[in-house]
Amino acid sequence: MRKRNSLRIMLDLMILAKEELSDLIIAIIAGIISFLSSTGIAVFAALLIVQSAGLISISFTRIVWLMAIFAFIRGITRYLEQYLNHLVAFKVLRMLRDKVFAAVRKLAPAKIEVSNKGELISMITGDIELIEVFYAHTISPISIAIICGSIYLVLISIFSPIIALITLLAYLIMGVGLPLIFSKWAKNTGRALRQEIGSLNNIFLDILRGITEIMQFAYHDKAIRLVQKSNQSLVKKQANLIEQLALLLALEDTIVVLTTGIVVLIGIKTGLAWSILLPLTFGIFFSFPAIANVASLGNGLSQSLACGERVLNLLEEEPVANEVTDGVDLNLVNELADPIIKIDNLTFAYDEQPVLQNFNLEISSGEVLGIRGESGCGKSTLLKLVMCFWPVYQGEILVAGHPVEEINTQSLWHNISYMTQSTEFFEGTIRDNLLIAKPHATDQELKDALRKASILEFVESLPNGLDTALTELGDNFSAGERQRFGLARCFLEDTKILLLDEPTSNLDVLNENIILNALKRNQADKTIIMVSHRTSSFKICDRIIQMSE
Repeated sequence: MRKRNSLRIMLDLMILAKEELSDLIIAIIAGIISFLSSTGIAVFAALLIVQSAGLISISFTRIVWLMAIFAFIRGITRYLEQYLNHLVAFKVLRMLRDKVFAAVRKLAPAKIEVSNKGELISMITGDIELIEVFYAHTISPISIAIICGSIYLVLISIFSPIIALITLLAYLIMGVGLPLIFSKWAKNTGRALRQEIGSLNNIFLDILRGITEIMQFAYHDKAIRLVQKSNQSLVKKQANLIEQLALLLALEDTIVVLTTGIVVLIGIKTGLAWSILLPLTFGIFFSFPAIANVASLGNGLSQSLACGERVLNLLEEEPVANEVTDGVDLNLVNELADPIIKIDNLTFAYDEQPVLQNFNLEISSGEVLGIRGESGCGKSTLLKLVMCFWPVYQGEILVAGHPVEEINTQSLWHNISYMTQSTEFFEGTIRDNLLIAKPHATDQELKDALRKASILEFVESLPNGLDTALTELGDNFSAGERQRFGLARCFLEDTKILLLDEPTSNLDVLNENIILNALKRNQADKTIIMVSHRTSSFKICDRIIQMSE
C-alpha cells in the first residue's frame, strides 16, 4: 500500500475534484468577501466608540448604515460559500462512490476473497463520507485564510508596520505551525482509527451472519468480549483526538488574546492615536476566525486525509488478473474443439503457499467430470483459474484451444457458468434475481429454466409467483430452494460449460438428489465439471479424478 504525506494526499484529492473547480473558486471568493465583511463590522463598531468619544467626525448614522450593509453582505456571501462548498463536496463524493465501486468491480473477485470485508464496507461508507471534510471545510478555508490574511496585513501596515509584523507572526503560528504540529500528531491516530472502525465493521458482519450459532452455542460471552475490546480500543483513539482538539482550541484562543494585548501595548508605546488604535485592535481580534479555520484542520483533517489515502490507494490498486478486452471471443456453439478444456503443467500458489503443481487434465466436450479431494487440495482454485479470476503464473489452461489469458474476459464468463455451494441473492423478487443471468429473458424462458431446475412448481405455488420478494441473502427460502434458483440461473444463461463448486455440500440427501437429477436431465451438449468432497455427488459423472495436496 502506497504511503503519502498530507500534501500529496490533498493534491491527489484536488485532482479528483478538477471538474468542480469553477464552483470552488466562486465559493472561495464568497468566503473572502464574507470574512472581510465580518471584520469590517468589528472595525465600524470600534469607530462607533471612537465617534461617541468625539475623536472622529464621521456621523453616527453613516457608521450604522455601513455596518448594516456589511452585515447584509456577510449573510449573503456566507450562505453562498457554505452552499457551494458542500455542493462541490457532495458532487465529488458521488463521483468517488462510483469510482470506488468500479475499482472493487475491477479488482474482484480476487480482491474480495483476500480482503477484510468490514474494511471495504467502512471505506465505501464511512471513509468517503469523512472525505467531505476536505472538500467542504479545507480547500476554501485555506484559500480564504491566505487571501484575507494578506489583505489584513497590507491594511495594518499602512497604520503600523511593527503591528503588521506582530500580526503576521501570530498568523503564521496559528495558520501554519499549529496545523503542521497537530496534523503530524494526529495522523497516525487518524489512520489507526479508520482501521479500527473497519475491524469493528467486520466483527459485526461476522456476528450478524452467525447470530443463530452465537445464540445456540457457547459463543455469546466471547462475542460480547470481542465487541467490547474493539470498542474500548476505538474509544481510546477517539479520546486521543478529542484531547488534541481541546488543546488546539485552547492554544488558538491564547494566541488571539496575547496578540491583541501586544498590539494594544505596541500602539500605546508608539504613540498611535486611539482613533486608529481601537479600530485596528478590533479588526485584528476579529480577523483571526479566518486563520483559526485553518488551525482547526490539523486535528479534524487527520481522519479525512487518512480516509482519502485509503480510497486513493484502492483507486490505484492494480487487479490480480487484468480484464482482457483485446483478445478472442469464444463461440462454443460452432467451435467443436476436443478437448474443450485442456490444462497443461499448471502450477499455482497463493503468495508463498503452493496449491497446484504440474497439474495436467483434459476434459472432452459433453463430458461430466467429477473432481474429488480433501479441503485445501486446489479443487476450487482450479475452477477459479479456468474462470480467470486469478492469473495463470506457470503452465497453461486452454478453452476451445485458446489460452484463457487470450480470451476476452466477458466472452469467457458468458460462455461458462460458475456455481458455488451458496447462491447469492440480491434485494428484489425471484424474477429480478433470475434476470441477472439473462436481463432480457421472457417469462417463458424464466419458467423453462425453473422447470429444468425442478423448482417451477414450487414458484407457481407462491401467491406472487415470480414476483415473490426475497429477503436479504434469500433467507426466506431454504438452502435447497436457493441452490435450485442458482441452478435455474445457470440453465437460463444456457452456456456450454458448467463449473459446479460444491453445489450440494450444504444440502440434505433429498435436495442433493433433486439438484443432481436436474443436472442429469439437462446435461445434453453441456460440459460439466463438478467439484465435491461428497462421493454421492458423483453418481451423474462420466469420469472422476482424485486430487490430493
